[in-house]
Amino acid sequence: MWIVNSMIVIAIALFMQLHNAYAQCSPQAAQNCVPYTCVQTENIFSCLCPNMQLASSAAECDIINPPTTQPPVVIPNQCSTAVCPAGSTCVPTNQNPALYVCVCPNNIIANPNCPGVLPNNQCLFNNPCRNGGTCVINQLTQQPLCVCPPNTYGQNCANPCRPYCDNSWCYNGGRCTNAYGQAYCMCPYNYRGRRCELRYSAYNYVYLYHYPHYHIGK
Repeated sequence: MWIVNSMIVIAIALFMQLHNAYAQCSPQAAQNCVPYTCVQTENIFSCLCPNMQLASSAAECDIINPPTTQPPVVIPNQCSTAVCPAGSTCVPTNQNPALYVCVCPNNIIANPNCPGVLPNNQCLFNNPCRNGGTCVINQLTQQPLCVCPPNTYGQNCANPCRPYCDNSWCYNGGRCTNAYGQAYCMCPYNYRGRRCELRYSAYNYVYLYHYPHYHIGK
């Protein structure tokens, strides 16, 4: 009988040891380890430090494995300057905030635009070019730029160019010819000047501005 009772006592003792070995940390012990993890070994509650060593408190963990004093490296979020197509949202990647993707409303990554959505191109929505000018997007400013045909000029190609030669270019019967991209006038007798605007006067042997106004000049 004594032997049986002794075995029962030993079994109860073993059970209590096993129970204590797997017991959870009490709230007070867990709070003592914040921000680290509380563990229980051999009836003792300990704090598991980042370097996998055991300590009696979080303060002791900081002594064993002091936290770094270097400020964290901040990777710039490229979405602040990213240009995503119309209808999409810029989302930085989890692996590297310096990288981003443009996500469409249906969670499809824009490639390069969202399905069924026109690109954010002002040449399509509001073409500023006139008189047959070709609208292109400046890749630096993302603003429209007009490439004008040969007969127009100006920011929006709104100004028609004067032909090199027309009926009003040469004065006083001069005949216009085109050469090297410019207009030249072949003047009649007693006239000279770029547009035949000077008339020779036999009275004082000088040339007078005959058109559009009179002016004496040598």
